[in-house]
Amino acid sequence: MNSLPHLRDIFDHLKRGYHIGLDDEPEFSALVARFDEYAAWFDALGLKLVRHEREFFYFEPDNSENVPDTLPRIAVFSYILIDHAANQGRPIEEFIFGQNFLLTALPHFTLDRYTALLRQVDVNEVKDLGTLLNHMERIGWVKWLGEEEFRFLRPFHRVFSKCLELAQTAQATATEADSQPAV
Repeated sequence: MNSLPHLRDIFDHLKRGYHIGLDDEPEFSALVARFDEYAAWFDALGLKLVRHEREFFYFEPDNSENVPDTLPRIAVFSYILIDHAANQGRPIEEFIFGQNFLLTALPHFTLDRYTALLRQVDVNEVKDLGTLLNHMERIGWVKWLGEEEFRFLRPFHRVFSKCLELAQTAQATATEADSQPAV
């Protein structure tokens, strides 16, 4: 079993919380080709290798109740992008994954309500967004293409899908409340 290719690199990345996706070659191809063998090897160490339906890999967290302090920031950051795309009438997934973004052109500080949401999670200026994006790069969710330009990677679906689901639930609840007769 020690003959698994790129085992050390895969382990080092995943143990740090990184998500291995399509952009991470040759590790990604090795995991795709021999997932069951890698999963068994990591299972022997007490680690659960997860193969997400969107084709990326990560270790299941040791304690799902222990939320990293960056997760609320990432969730608010994501919600604002989703809300911004929806307000423009753009297909949300295409908007997020189909283009590159400039840090200074993000919509996060363009509306007072966005700014208020960000302040609740201690994101107060564009520099803080850059710090958050650097963290997202360390876990394999974004890729910097230049000093200010980045794009989202497939593993960002871990939080994006949840934010989209919550936004749709909130919209459905609001629509339902609007259609109720006044009492």
